[in-house]
Amino acid sequence: MSARAQNIMIWWGLITMIIYGLVLWSLCGMVPPPAATLTPNEVMAFYTENGFKIRVGAMIASWTSAFMVPFSVVVSVQMSRLEKGVPVWSILQFAGGILMSIFLVLPPMFWGIAAFNPSRLADVTALMHEIGMLTLVTTDQFYIFQMVAIVYISLTQKIDPDSPFPRWMGYFTAWAAFMFELGAIAFIPKTGPFSWNGFFVFWCPFVIFGTWVLAMSISMLRAIKRQQAAGI
Repeated sequence: MSARAQNIMIWWGLITMIIYGLVLWSLCGMVPPPAATLTPNEVMAFYTENGFKIRVGAMIASWTSAFMVPFSVVVSVQMSRLEKGVPVWSILQFAGGILMSIFLVLPPMFWGIAAFNPSRLADVTALMHEIGMLTLVTTDQFYIFQMVAIVYISLTQKIDPDSPFPRWMGYFTAWAAFMFELGAIAFIPKTGPFSWNGFFVFWCPFVIFGTWVLAMSISMLRAIKRQQAAGI
C-alpha cells in the first residue's frame, strides 16, 4: 500500500470519528447518555421530543460510524512490516478492528429506529433504546483481539526507528484495553460509576478511545513520513 493511500485512510478514519462523536453528542443526545433508570414513558418522551434530531443523527452516523475500518487496515499494513512469515498478529488486529466497528455502527441505527415511529408502545421504544446503549458501551468482544495484537508487536519488536509502535504505545494500548473491558459490567448496575452512563463504563472508555485513536494515528502518520523519506 502506498504512503499516500495510507495517509488518506488515516485521515478518513480520524475525520469520520470526530463527526461520529459530534453526532452522538449534538443530534442523538447520547453524550452524556440518558440515565439507565428512566421509565419506558420517560424514554418515549425523550424520543418524541428529539425524534427528528435523532433520525438525522442516525442518517449521518450511517455514513461515518464504520471509521475503524480504514484505520484498522493501515494498522495491519504497518504491523505486517515487523512480522516474519505469515503476519498472524496483523491479521488478528485487522479482524478485531473490523468486527469491533460493527458495534459502533449499530447503536445509532437502533436509536434511529426507536425515534422512527413515535406512535408505537413505549416499552418497544425503551427496548430499542436499551439495545442501542448497551451495544455501545459493552463493545468489548472484539476490541481485545485488536489491542492484544498491537501490544504484542509494540513490546516484542526489535528497535525500528520507522515503526509506529514504540513500547509506550504498547503500554498505553494495554491500559486502554483493560479500561474498555470494564464496559461489560454495564449489564449489571443501573446507577453509579459502572452503569451505562457512569465514569468507568462510559466516560473513561469514551475519552480513552478517542485519545488512543488520535495517538495511534499521529504515530502512524509520522512513521509513514519517515518510511517515505527513507524509501522504504
